[in-house]
Amino acid sequence: MISNRKTVFTALVGSYNYNLSTTDSDKDYKAFFLPTFDDLYYGDKQSLSKTSLEKDIEYHDIRKLPIMLWKSNVNFVETLFSVEYLDSDNKFFNYLFEKREDIARMNLPYLYEACQGMFYQKKKEYERDIIKDTKKTYKHAMSALRIIDFLHRYKQNDFSSFKSAIWYPNNDSYKDFLLSVRSGNVCGIESLLINKEKSLESIKDYYKLIEPNKELKMEIDATLKQHIFLQIF
Repeated sequence: MISNRKTVFTALVGSYNYNLSTTDSDKDYKAFFLPTFDDLYYGDKQSLSKTSLEKDIEYHDIRKLPIMLWKSNVNFVETLFSVEYLDSDNKFFNYLFEKREDIARMNLPYLYEACQGMFYQKKKEYERDIIKDTKKTYKHAMSALRIIDFLHRYKQNDFSSFKSAIWYPNNDSYKDFLLSVRSGNVCGIESLLINKEKSLESIKDYYKLIEPNKELKMEIDATLKQHIFLQIF
């Protein structure tokens, strides 16, 4: 907890939310806190990480969240679909949770670009670490494959369920495949990554041609502004 700041909600992030956790998976959290009057006066927006023996927590000023949601940063959108929440008993979190599917598809052109960017980042990290053969080498490959698979799954359900697009049921054969990739038990990773990259073009227009929901963005901003006002003044 950050001193003198009230937490709006804390969400578990990462592999647990995809049903892809293993015995080696750590529990990582994102926490969002209200600004103080001084933060508002001086214009500060703070973010920091805090690590304990049990879990890693990233703390963010709640004013950052609407920006990240509008940019469709998947790591932040995911916080609305977590399997575990802490400190979430308040009106603004309830508002976000109720609107979460609308928020997830609020800016599909940005979502496509954000996922594409994440794919290239994880692919680059895999290519870097394959030389060193580090513990995270194949985790990078799995993450790259998963994020493109998510785009396909989300498009296939007509953007109706972000939750089902990120979640792999136990009877899903692709879950077993991804976990095998993570374990380093799949050959031809480079070819798999190339094929996934090529598949992006086939779904590009489904995302890029849909108009962003600017009205919802304005509604989120106004709702948060009101929540902060009522909590501080």
